[in-house]
Amino acid sequence: MPPAPFDETSSIRIVVADDHAVVRDGLQRLLEEESDFHVVGEARDGEEALARTRELHPDVLLLDLLMPRTDGLEVLRRLRDSRAAVRTIMLTAAMDKQQIRQALELGARGVIMKTSAVETLVRSIRCVMAGEYWVDRSTLADLLQARQQVEANKFGLTPRELELVA
Repeated sequence: MPPAPFDETSSIRIVVADDHAVVRDGLQRLLEEESDFHVVGEARDGEEALARTRELHPDVLLLDLLMPRTDGLEVLRRLRDSRAAVRTIMLTAAMDKQQIRQALELGARGVIMKTSAVETLVRSIRCVMAGEYWVDRSTLADLLQARQQVEANKFGLTPRELELVA
């Protein structure tokens, strides 16, 4: 079931899923400085992220990629399979192109690096709540380059052959 349209007069309910307590606590404090953000729960591993999402029905799940018990991609897969109405933003220290593509295919609405500014995180949440997708610029450039290589290589050419053709 897709997420319901967002009513801008209500608060944005958020669950933060990260295996580091200081990150969860810091994110909660930073996010709750926004008058319309409310952190309704937190999770320290993938299994807790699934349980909190099913229990609390947040609007947004901030989900770390690398967590104990169940990683972020598997959480996305299970949420997709259960048709949970939550907008998930992957919040990660590092993610390769394939993981980004896979996360978006599994239903993530955004990907943001932990090195991003707080204002960027806030904008990403608002963007996702508006029904759009959010991907960091550096991540997007890598993703587009990888997509172009896949498209260019649909004829089975080697990288050197592609270079010569270009």
